[in-house]
Amino acid sequence: MSELNFATLDVFTDTRFKGNPLAIVQIPSNLTLGQIRKQAIASEFNLSETVFLHHGNGEYLKNTRIDIFTTSAEIPFAGHPTIGTICYLCADRGPPPDFVDRFTLHTKAGPVAASFDHATRSATADIPHNVKLHQSSVHWKYILELQPSLLQGQVGEELEGWTRRYDGSEAEFPIVSIVDGMSFVLVRLPLVDKYLDKLRSNQGALIPGVAKLDEGWATGFLGLYYYVILPDEGDEIVRIRARMIEQDAGEDPATGSAASALASHLSLTEFERRQSTCTCTYEIVQGVEIGRGSKLVVKVILADDGNSVKQVLLTGSAVTVMQGSLAS
Repeated sequence: MSELNFATLDVFTDTRFKGNPLAIVQIPSNLTLGQIRKQAIASEFNLSETVFLHHGNGEYLKNTRIDIFTTSAEIPFAGHPTIGTICYLCADRGPPPDFVDRFTLHTKAGPVAASFDHATRSATADIPHNVKLHQSSVHWKYILELQPSLLQGQVGEELEGWTRRYDGSEAEFPIVSIVDGMSFVLVRLPLVDKYLDKLRSNQGALIPGVAKLDEGWATGFLGLYYYVILPDEGDEIVRIRARMIEQDAGEDPATGSAASALASHLSLTEFERRQSTCTCTYEIVQGVEIGRGSKLVVKVILADDGNSVKQVLLTGSAVTVMQGSLAS
């Protein structure tokens, strides 16, 4: 029986016991680990994601590949495992403080251009994307059924007024995919207090069929991403507070794929003219309500015509919490 080295990290934070936990298991090049065993290990860690890190032969960081597993299935890509892996590979390499590591990280969704800035100790990933706004949407009254606490007293009356459009019609929330198989209902709320703070993390499962994707798009993962756009501070950064209520696992402290989907959607629909370069930057704080505050930075670069997303850059930090070995 062989042993595999592993580490756990808290991602999208520089403070231990904050951010989103991640397990990384190193797989030696001379070992083949099957899907069933990988799934069993991910279930044993019982974190939102576990990364299996395959090092290529030869030069360090060259041909590095990762497989990402939730507790129930393998997924092609996710933001916090990618950022966490980049930090894990680069943070302790010891180059000069002004040095930036640049390499390619291979995922099931395709190659990801990765970098680690040793001055800021932050990782950036060029996110694989195929941004899709689906024709269907989710009516706000269905969201209220999932989160009945939003209906209490005056708060419920205020929210009902806020969800009516200028023409008197009732608001519906968009369904956006960042890639095929990773989709989110983007639920905008008016304020952090009274609304975002009132959400309950033990509620919120989407009933199959309520959120319909366009034909040919895999359902895969479908989550609810609640957010509030904070007041403008006079710079060109859009600041957001967010909460991710997952279908089975409760609340996620930080969700890079959801943050990327939201930033892409807002860039295409609301903030595409904020900068002449068609570049929008978002600072998203998530996980505060469950005591695991996280900060994600997403930069979206639009095509010259402003009608499509050219590039999505996700940036964040990570800190190692535990290291050890497990029997494979």
